[in-house]
Amino acid sequence: MKLSTKCRYGLRAVVDIAREYGNGPAKRKDIAKKEGLSSSYLENILLVLRNHRIVETTRGVNGGYVLCRAPSEITAFEVVNALEGPLSLIECLDKPSVCKKNEGCVARIVWKELATAMRSVLTNISLQDLLDREK
Repeated sequence: MKLSTKCRYGLRAVVDIAREYGNGPAKRKDIAKKEGLSSSYLENILLVLRNHRIVETTRGVNGGYVLCRAPSEITAFEVVNALEGPLSLIECLDKPSVCKKNEGCVARIVWKELATAMRSVLTNISLQDLLDREK
C-alpha cells in the first residue's frame, strides 16, 4: 500500500500551518514554495482539509490558513483519513461478507493486525509531536 502524493504533501502542509499556530495565518504561496508544489495543487489539498475541519481560511491581505484546533489536538490519522479516505488494507476487514473464507482465514489475522498497528501509529502522533520531533 502506498500513500498518495496528495496525502504526503498534505501532511507536510498541515505541519507548515501548525508551525504558525498562534502567530497568524500561513500563506498558501509560502507553503507551496517551501514544499515545491504548484499553488493550485496545494489549494486542492487545502480545500479537502478545510472540508474536514482541519484547517480554515482567513481572507484579506493578512489572510491564509490556520488550524481549526491546537496542533496537539490534530492527529496524523485525521489528516491521512481526510486525504486518503478510510485506510482499509483489504476489503474483507470492513465487509466480512465479501469473502467466503473469512471465518477461517489465517491471512486475515495478519491484515487485521497490520491495519490496527497502522491506525495506532497515526492516531498516536499529533501535529505537535511532529513539530517537537523536528526541533
